[in-house]
Amino acid sequence: MKPVFSIIILFFFLHLGLYAQSPKREMRAVWLTSYYALDWPSKPFKNSEDINNQQEELIDILDKLKDANFNTVFLQTRLRGDVIYNSQIETVSPYIQVVKNTWSKYDPLAFAVSECHKRGLECHAWFVTYPLGPEKIKGKENNSPTIKKLKNKIKRHKGEFYMDPGDPETNVYLISIIREIVENYDIDGIHIDYIRYPDNKFPDHTTYKRYGKRENKEDWRRKNINRFVSEVYETVKSKKPWVQVSSSVVGIYTKIQNSGKQNYLTAYHNVSQDPIKWLQEGKHDFVVPMMYYANDLFFSSVLDWKNRNKERYIVPGLGVYLLDEEKTNWNVNKIKEQIRYSRENQMNGNAFFRARYLSNNKKGILNEIKDNFYQYPALLPPLTWLDTIQPSPPVDLKAMITGMYLFLSWELTKQPDDKKVSCNVYRSETWPVDINSVENLVAAHVSNRTIFIPLNDPEETGYYYVVTSYDRYHNESIASHPVYFVSSNLKR
Repeated sequence: MKPVFSIIILFFFLHLGLYAQSPKREMRAVWLTSYYALDWPSKPFKNSEDINNQQEELIDILDKLKDANFNTVFLQTRLRGDVIYNSQIETVSPYIQVVKNTWSKYDPLAFAVSECHKRGLECHAWFVTYPLGPEKIKGKENNSPTIKKLKNKIKRHKGEFYMDPGDPETNVYLISIIREIVENYDIDGIHIDYIRYPDNKFPDHTTYKRYGKRENKEDWRRKNINRFVSEVYETVKSKKPWVQVSSSVVGIYTKIQNSGKQNYLTAYHNVSQDPIKWLQEGKHDFVVPMMYYANDLFFSSVLDWKNRNKERYIVPGLGVYLLDEEKTNWNVNKIKEQIRYSRENQMNGNAFFRARYLSNNKKGILNEIKDNFYQYPALLPPLTWLDTIQPSPPVDLKAMITGMYLFLSWELTKQPDDKKVSCNVYRSETWPVDINSVENLVAAHVSNRTIFIPLNDPEETGYYYVVTSYDRYHNESIASHPVYFVSSNLKR
């Protein structure tokens, strides 16, 4: 029996090793919070020096994410009735700009989108919907411009102000802001947050009496949320069909069988949220369940979501903030275990809350992720329900040595429907270069038509280099013609 046991053990470790490897396609996202200066910026700007500091802070965060092979940023763009850009509808957040300061040419959202794209990171505008902030701030009534403007349309609940999901004018107002963002910024997605009721005791009796039409109240509430989600999706796709629509949702959809007597919040029953319906009806491109749980509750939730994905994408959200000693003081191995389990069950990646815990490398978490899971870059899963047309490959790939770098350049050809494309770079010791192998992926989502690749050893083994085109629906072309490099010599 001993040899058989040894084979079983070997198979087990090979199995774990297989799934610990970086897949070629997965979402690697992070929530970057601007509310209360939690992640960025550390203070609002009031002069050019403050603006430079804000920009440098963001660049530092993005550089660290890029170095660790992340590919997506959920940037908090609407906070609590205020925004991080020069809006015609809502005021700029006091966490971004000193109140009453003259607006400059600096636009934090435009800057963030540009810096993300320079690094091959997608930038999704994270949009908080119904909450408008606390009733009191430093002991005084919250009298923000949005609350004053919407004073007859908002509700007070447990010390907070909320917009009412049951009021049709709420949808009109929120969608006007989403339309403004999509039309004016080169974002890759709208990521909706707090797309739910706070709880079953929300004070919407008047609204229900007016619009409920004698429906079951819980069903009516879910319909309100579903209607808003549908209107968002249709609005976004009518403007820019490649812009993805997603939501961060409660981490457990509904009561999980065999979960014992554990008390937990569910999306469907507690906050009138039905993300599975959104996927099923084609009104979302992916959802990100906020799965900030430990052990069996996390594992059973992953399996439950996996069984409900409706052939769209589900990306488990992991709570790296729980590493904080002042919170739950998790060991970093819990996060590693959850990443591994997500991969074993073929989920579509992970998102991490929040950016500061990654950029500060809390308990070594960023190093652990990079070294054990994100060793290579990754492309995002293709949005096949939106577009499946393969882009045309780059042409005229050239290479030259400049110092200790190999400099690659190429040209782009006219694309189907004039699509905008970025490029992916691969290399291999053998020809043809296997572009399906993640080990050959050198760089993903390169926005320029050039790249510098470090030459760690000028006498290194020869490599074939190829480049592919990559469109905003995450379709990839075939490989370009190669160039070959070895020992400071270049050949076609």
